[in-house]
Amino acid sequence: SQRLAKASSLAVQGNTAAFKQLRDSHNQFVRNLELLNNGGELAGTVVPPSPASVRPQLEKLTAVWSTTNQDAVQLLDMETNLVSLSKDVGSITGANSQLLELAEQVASLRLQSGAGAREIAAANQMVMLTQRIAKNASSLLVGDDISPEIAFLLGKDTNTFRDLLSAQQKGSEPLRIAATSDAETRRKLGELENNFRAYQYAVNRILGSMQRLIVAKRAGSEIFSGSEELLEA
Repeated sequence: SQRLAKASSLAVQGNTAAFKQLRDSHNQFVRNLELLNNGGELAGTVVPPSPASVRPQLEKLTAVWSTTNQDAVQLLDMETNLVSLSKDVGSITGANSQLLELAEQVASLRLQSGAGAREIAAANQMVMLTQRIAKNASSLLVGDDISPEIAFLLGKDTNTFRDLLSAQQKGSEPLRIAATSDAETRRKLGELENNFRAYQYAVNRILGSMQRLIVAKRAGSEIFSGSEELLEA
């Protein structure tokens, strides 16, 4: 029961070794409970079903286990999604320093080339967004649950970054941002765009699995919160 709870708390972070431990612990618990209820072969010996004297306690254990069992099966079913989440967050955090550096260089070039106040503000906003996107992506992985607000912000910030990047390159009437005419700034914006593609791809993969991730996180949290009751039973 305790190994299962420990494994679930790591499995929701996409830890592949934890999923193996979770599966092994779950299977062993199911097997042992089956033997206690109905008897059977254990290590080459046939054991009888539990006697009537412990049936009330066994029934309580079975009832408590039914909830954990359902959550464990659900969490195991989401292994692919959670491992992908871990990889995608790793891609985002791994690329973040370079994306931040390029965004800062664009902001500096916009200032040096005498761009307008809106253009400079937009470039500085892009710098801020690189950090907020990475922070919110990481919080989805390590948190006990997935906040709808953070998931919404992750998508919104990614789209805003994309729009600001395009506006800096091509201009945008709705955003009232003029395209840069400076050759060095245009070159740096191209580098930023290339780096952002992988960033955006990882975010889109996360958002595409959001409902399943919410279910998986909830299952992991319920296993952990119910572990004391299961231990007692």
